[in-house]
Amino acid sequence: MRTSGFASAPIPDGEPYHRLARTPLFRWWVPPLLVLVFGVLLFFLWAGVMVVMTIVAIYGGGGLAPESVRVGEIAGLAFGLASMALLIPLVLFVVRVVQWRSVGSLISVAGYLRRRWLGVCLLVALALAMVCALLVPMLPGTASEAAAVEATPAGGGAQVLLAAMTVIILLVPLQSAAEELTMRGLVMQLVGSLGARDGRSAFSRVLRSPWPAILAGGTLFGALYAATHPGHVWTTASLVLFGLAMSWLTVRTGGLEAAIGLHVVNGLFQFTRCALEGRLSEVGTGVVIGAGLPMGADTPLTLAVTFAQVGLYSLLVLLCASRLGVRGRSAVRA
Repeated sequence: MRTSGFASAPIPDGEPYHRLARTPLFRWWVPPLLVLVFGVLLFFLWAGVMVVMTIVAIYGGGGLAPESVRVGEIAGLAFGLASMALLIPLVLFVVRVVQWRSVGSLISVAGYLRRRWLGVCLLVALALAMVCALLVPMLPGTASEAAAVEATPAGGGAQVLLAAMTVIILLVPLQSAAEELTMRGLVMQLVGSLGARDGRSAFSRVLRSPWPAILAGGTLFGALYAATHPGHVWTTASLVLFGLAMSWLTVRTGGLEAAIGLHVVNGLFQFTRCALEGRLSEVGTGVVIGAGLPMGADTPLTLAVTFAQVGLYSLLVLLCASRLGVRGRSAVRA
């Protein structure tokens, strides 16, 4: 029950994750208003980022650093990751102000980040990523795939590498969390809120089920990638597979922790590999899918490795969730 006019709407009782935006304050005009406000804020955010990048490039001599191309690449990496990380305050703003609910309901059915559960998911993801990083280079066809993505010798010395790793360690977790809050959080709950709680029509029943939300949250990023990278069939399929699996896990475990865990670990592995191999300039042309794969490669092996990693991760996470009693629905208040 709300205690004041400024209090957020309570988390609905006994609901799965994708239905948490269907609060007592929900109205039919909330979803279109949210899309409109988020779109406007996103436009101004990225316009501001482009202005800042242009100013820095001009004062830096066009390469962001006249004495070192590597430093310019690090600056570009930082701008790219930071611009994605800034989605976090945008998403939290529209959830709290437009939907008028607690930002914790975007994270889990418990209404907050379940830190212990996130730690378990990170450990599972880290173990699988290390196995993939060791085994993938031994698979047939990996050598030719790696050769298709030419690596240049690392340059700039230890200081440049240290700067790159600092940017990666600080910003990749934020960038990964921002993408999950947007795709698996905002999008899924937006779709899940459309079905009326007591609606008896087939349309309402379908929208109340998790599958429309899973399809929307799992395929949107892949569709955007396919539109901007035509011909990258295997990478697009891998992104869709990753997105659908993470969306399904989010509903089953009642929160974003599992999706954030795998996304963060894969991001750290792939960005670190690019930094060590002197391929920071390729970061903007690739996507984070699986540890052990060269960023930017687009072959059947990309889909195969993604399928193996995501499948094992989903199985292990569900086993851990069952053992630890991770709740998939919000609590029912007396």
